[in-house]
Amino acid sequence: MLHQVLNYIERYLIGRCSLRDLEIWLLSNLQTVLDSDDEAAIRVADEVDADLVWLGEGLIDEATLRERLQSYVELHGTISVGFYETERTATVHATTAVETVMGRLEVPEPVVTLRLHHEFA
Repeated sequence: MLHQVLNYIERYLIGRCSLRDLEIWLLSNLQTVLDSDDEAAIRVADEVDADLVWLGEGLIDEATLRERLQSYVELHGTISVGFYETERTATVHATTAVETVMGRLEVPEPVVTLRLHHEFA
């Protein structure tokens, strides 16, 4: 459920939906988020709901709202990766060489165009 909440916030941040669309989506799906028992999703939805109320009351401006929404996406939108086995890295060296040859390319015989017809049964 957290992924859905963050996805819709990000849609607003990149301009794929309006602030009004975000408000409508959140209000329409708030009960679903609460019923999901996803604590992180509930916490983010509550924060966004509070931010929207603050915006409506003039306590914050839209730029501040955008900053706060971006922080939710960055905080929860990361993937934790744990490495349980480590392997020594090997250093590999690669070199390339380029030689340019200038001159005319002469074709000793006339160029022939072959036409092929393929049929698959």
